[in-house]
Amino acid sequence: HNVIKKGQEIPCPVDSNGVFTEAVPPVKGEHVKKADPTLIALIKENGRLVQKDNLDHSYPFCWRSDTPLIYKAVPSWFVKVEEIRDKIVKNNNETYWVPSAVKEGRFHNWLTDARDWAVSRNRFWGTPIPIWASEDMSEIVCIGSIAELKELSGVE
Repeated sequence: HNVIKKGQEIPCPVDSNGVFTEAVPPVKGEHVKKADPTLIALIKENGRLVQKDNLDHSYPFCWRSDTPLIYKAVPSWFVKVEEIRDKIVKNNNETYWVPSAVKEGRFHNWLTDARDWAVSRNRFWGTPIPIWASEDMSEIVCIGSIAELKELSGVE
């Protein structure tokens, strides 16, 4: 739909507290759950409101704080799999697989259609990625082993 292209900045008018930013002036500073009446009125004023109804449905809540979850675009780190897809498929074809069906079956199909792989998560319980970066990204350190982490941190 050409809303956003790969590599472009992700538009997200909501901050980490679920509050609209200056990107949406009519509701700037308002929590997304409380902005509906204002947004609906604006849509109606612009002649774009087709229908307004209430729909009762289950809604996801944080199991820790029992607060509503807000789905929003967040920055992620990706492995550029698409750039090396041909190499991966070639290596798969040269690998001796047991059972042999892995080579030509679902795994092969997955590799031939592989997309860039999101490896970052913003959850406390996710798999940590051993990369530290300065605020301005001028210094990036990727820890390659436990020994290197001990050496750099000075902690055993």
